[in-house]
Amino acid sequence: MHPAAVPETLMGMRWVGDGLDVHSVSSSVRTMGAERREDILLAGVIGLAGLVEVTLGAVPGHALVANLSLLVMTAALIIRRLRPRTCLTLVLLALTVQSFLGVAVNAQLMTIPFILVAAYSVGAHLDRKASAIGLAIGTTLVSVAIAATGVGGSDYGFGLLLITGPWIAGVLVRARAGAEAEAVASAQRRTRRAADDERERIARELHDIVSHGLSAMVVQAAAAAELIDYSPEAARKAMHEVQATGAEAMLEMRHMLGLMRGGETAGRRPQPALDDVHELIAAEQAVGHSVSLSVQGTPRELPRGLALSIFRIVQESLTNVRKHASRSRCEVIITYTPVALQVEIIDDGGGRPQRPESPGFGIIGMSERARLYGGTLEAGPRLPDGSWVVRGRFPLEHHVGES
Repeated sequence: MHPAAVPETLMGMRWVGDGLDVHSVSSSVRTMGAERREDILLAGVIGLAGLVEVTLGAVPGHALVANLSLLVMTAALIIRRLRPRTCLTLVLLALTVQSFLGVAVNAQLMTIPFILVAAYSVGAHLDRKASAIGLAIGTTLVSVAIAATGVGGSDYGFGLLLITGPWIAGVLVRARAGAEAEAVASAQRRTRRAADDERERIARELHDIVSHGLSAMVVQAAAAAELIDYSPEAARKAMHEVQATGAEAMLEMRHMLGLMRGGETAGRRPQPALDDVHELIAAEQAVGHSVSLSVQGTPRELPRGLALSIFRIVQESLTNVRKHASRSRCEVIITYTPVALQVEIIDDGGGRPQRPESPGFGIIGMSERARLYGGTLEAGPRLPDGSWVVRGRFPLEHHVGES
């Protein structure tokens, strides 16, 4: 595993809010346990190889000293991630002590993997300053150990190479892992920013809807006041309109209060509704795009905010078709059932690139709109024909009587 663990990203993940991700925490704990087991296994394998070398008599000098040093170095590798500098220091101190006690460490094959792993760990698991200090300690101890053996300069060069080579490799691995982690974090920040921007846009649209509803209530209430003396029936009808409009405005207000309110924008205009999908399709056809619309089931009146969200999903999906699959044929299917409304935008995939070039902010916005009304949204390729499908499903029981 890389020293700076890069979190894996999953397509199609569900948005669950900004709370603590218990799954991620438990996954991190499991990863730490796996790393500890890997280190124990690695230390055991290298230590066993060293024990075989000592047992077969391949280590000149005192076997007891060599065995004790082997035990210290094996234990040091177990903490190579938690205490990299301590690990390297223990390994090299063990070698230095052997040298002063007459063990020919320059003839030990078993010392090489211990040094390689310990030096790599210093470069890979410490920051720049701490890693440089670890390298300085390592080169100093190696020089002392080699000097104690009384050998020539070629062994100095080899010993320093054993330290600096894996240390440089560890530094490079850490730098690459850090860059990958930063890229993932940057993508996550862009995703959150896109979601926040979409929430602000939705809040502004709902603000327009609620403002329109309240204005209508004022007009209807004024009309009822004028009619109540000479036409009570007409006044009663006007008050029923006030009640219905107020109920819808309250519903949209509840949705709006859950969103961050952005700054005011100039150039207000009436917000589209679900009926405007027909005009949207006609506009696409007028510029030569092959787009069709199919409405299944019995249409019913929807709250304006919900209808607007569905319209925006269709609009964004058609925009994506133009960007990524301009030569494809596209079908929009709106299906009414007693309990839900489903909207599907299906294109045959003609001209669509193998990999999307954008980070998918359009899908993020559509997901936010679906979530706002208790719905779900799926987007992705459909096998085996390779067509691309955006499918939104909205429950209607909650909205019955609220429009």
